Amino acid sequence: MDGACLEVKGSYVKKGSGQIAIASDDILEDDDNAETVVDIVDSFQLVEITLSKKDFMAWVKPFLKATAAKLEETGKTERVGEFKKGATELVKLIAGRFDEFQIFCGQKYDMEASLAFAYSKEESDEFPTFLFFRDCMKDEKF
Repeated sequence: MDGACLEVKGSYVKKGSGQIAIASDDILEDDDNAETVVDIVDSFQLVEITLSKKDFMAWVKPFLKATAAKLEETGKTERVGEFKKGATELVKLIAGRFDEFQIFCGQKYDMEASLAFAYSKEESDEFPTFLFFRDCMKDEKF
């Protein structure tokens, strides 16, 4: 999608697994009671939201326009055309399979920010695939 999309495979993990409790001189692992979560959702504290297809389309149009403007402002003018083309492909994919997607936002419910979209890319997938608008992500170097 012309680099407009980050595709990330999630996995299910037990939250808090590996924690060791010491009781009566015995070491116990309490994994059986640990909640199973999707690693990406848990790590980034994403919150699932419900949007209709109409709501999604109403959100995405101004969002893409604002993102293109932000690319211009930050001197990434050469990226705007590729972003628009790739983002259009991504929107078509999401809209075409809308009922298969889960939609997530950040913990602050900032609807002007980017959303995350999760679905089963292949019918045989055990884990969800997340799609993100790449040009809306902040790069952090470690």
